[in-house]
Amino acid sequence: MCIACDEKKLETVLATGRRRRLWEINSGWHCSILGTCLTLSDLRALGRKLSLQVRANHPKDYQYHGFFVQEACKHERPAKLLNKLLDKRHAAAIRKAKDTKSVEELEELWQDAVEAGNIPGIYWAILSHPLEARALCDRMFAEVHMLSHLVGASNRADIRRLSALEEQVAALEEKLAKQHRRHHQRLDEKNQEIDCLRAKLQAQSHLIEKNDGDTEPRQAPSPVPRDLTDELSELEATVTRYRTVIQKQNEEIERLSEQGDAMRHENKSLECALLRENAASETSSSFDLDGRCLLYVGGRQQTVHHLRALVEEWNGQLLHHDGGIERSLAGLAREVSKADAVVFPTDCVSHSAALKVKRLCCQTMKPFVPLRSSGIASFIAGLRSGLEAPMQSTVPPATW
Repeated sequence: MCIACDEKKLETVLATGRRRRLWEINSGWHCSILGTCLTLSDLRALGRKLSLQVRANHPKDYQYHGFFVQEACKHERPAKLLNKLLDKRHAAAIRKAKDTKSVEELEELWQDAVEAGNIPGIYWAILSHPLEARALCDRMFAEVHMLSHLVGASNRADIRRLSALEEQVAALEEKLAKQHRRHHQRLDEKNQEIDCLRAKLQAQSHLIEKNDGDTEPRQAPSPVPRDLTDELSELEATVTRYRTVIQKQNEEIERLSEQGDAMRHENKSLECALLRENAASETSSSFDLDGRCLLYVGGRQQTVHHLRALVEEWNGQLLHHDGGIERSLAGLAREVSKADAVVFPTDCVSHSAALKVKRLCCQTMKPFVPLRSSGIASFIAGLRSGLEAPMQSTVPPATW
């Protein structure tokens, strides 16, 4: 029998041996396994356990990643610790793939995981599966490799967009401040004109009432000139109009100031999540969700994968429902029942989906957080606010 036939036979017959260990897997896949299936906090914890020494003037996470990728192909303690941690983190996916008896079934598991955006567990379960499926593993590696590029590009685009929006808000605030000063100046000028006209009317009234002598009969006061009265009425109407304009401008300034504060908060939250070089990141992640499950409704599919990776790194789980684009809203109640809290971007979700989420959360006594936008920064800022204070909802804070 030829070599090609032997490989085909290996792909269709279930191996009777155990699952492959990390050092028994193709070393070219180790980088993607550690980068996809383990979080940075996992590698930091292993590094502290092994008492690794790293250079202070070089990114520490990069040094940890490089060290463990080199050690993964060796049958020594670092590789054994990595293999044990991978099995522990993805035990559910391993159990799911255990009963598969052909490469076709493994391909179905992989396709379902890609569509659901839950890649890390199935990726490790298939690569370590005793069934030989080299072609499938090569394809999975290629898809995971390209997905990492897409996630990085999405982060950079979000940061550039936030910087541009901050500059736009600053320009608008400066423009509104100038308009505010100009309107106040014109209002002061009109008030001075009104005071001057009132003084003239009062002086004219005194002159009319004054008699030429006690013996002469008092003359009836002459009526106020019509043109002067009309001018006074027009000035009062102008003052009222300017006051209305100033009130609207003040409201617009307040709205833009709140928007600017929200965007600065989102930018700060995004920087804290992406740049882990402070002292706190040496011991723990930015957040600790303590195993909570979040449901993300709506949003854009290209950012959901990265949001799920962030939540998993923060010791949580993220479910996603597209808000009725491809999946029916009838299944939204089932997803809400699985989650501990619900978040949705107000700029990328249908009104019907948002109303149904609020209604279901009130019925099930679960909190929900409306996000300002579908960007990663808005998600991180909303999650940070939800952890620092009770989530905005109609239910008691104790449910979160």
